[in-house]
Amino acid sequence: MDSKMIVTLFVLLLCIGAILVGIKAMGSSNSADPQSPAQEEKDAQVQQEKEETQEEKEEKEEPQEPNIDLDEWNLLLANPDHPLPDDFEVETEVVQGEFVMDKRAAPSMKEMIEAAKEDGIDLMICSAYRSIERQKTLFNEMVQDFMAQGMSHEDAVAKTATIIAVPGTSEHHTGLAADIVTPSYQSLDEGFGKTPAGKWLMEHAADYGFILRYPKDKQDVTQIIYESWHYRYVGKEHAKTIKENGLCLEEYLEQMA
Repeated sequence: MDSKMIVTLFVLLLCIGAILVGIKAMGSSNSADPQSPAQEEKDAQVQQEKEETQEEKEEKEEPQEPNIDLDEWNLLLANPDHPLPDDFEVETEVVQGEFVMDKRAAPSMKEMIEAAKEDGIDLMICSAYRSIERQKTLFNEMVQDFMAQGMSHEDAVAKTATIIAVPGTSEHHTGLAADIVTPSYQSLDEGFGKTPAGKWLMEHAADYGFILRYPKDKQDVTQIIYESWHYRYVGKEHAKTIKENGLCLEEYLEQMA
């Protein structure tokens, strides 16, 4: 074998070696690529779905606030700080005897009375919707009674206002409230709350959308004495929340504002 052939063979071997090294390098490069573009897209989609599922779970775990529209007719607030407008009117419907309420709340009151009767409880309405003129008469009569006991007119008015709402600020004007007693106990005092009828209302009134409007421990807020006989319609959802949280209507509306 001459020297020329040896050189040619050597060059050929070098070329083959270079080719093999290149192929090996390419294989190493391909094996270093962990995922194809299609796999990367699929993995990204899976990760996104996991994140969205986690977000939905967190949202469900967060406590949801009641959906409150403070302008709902059944949340109308009437008190010394929120007198009703002079042109306020309400369309009424008979609920028991001669007593009427807002026709939108009347069916719930009648349903509650019937439900109580099925449980052996006789609920008797003694006052419901009351005109402003009627409220003026009741208010002035009590003022005169206190003055007859020796109070000044100013003190008599102040005392009366804690028992009977000032005309224009009474819930009875709204048609959403009723004073409820029972034939065997017709006194409007704390004692009614201890009767079977009073206890039934405390337990079940919220099921029909009514709340005890003037609780015993809320006088500083309501500016009205404890009235175990006075129930007010707000709707089932609101009544349940108010009862469960031990609130009066003023506190409930303030929290939701």
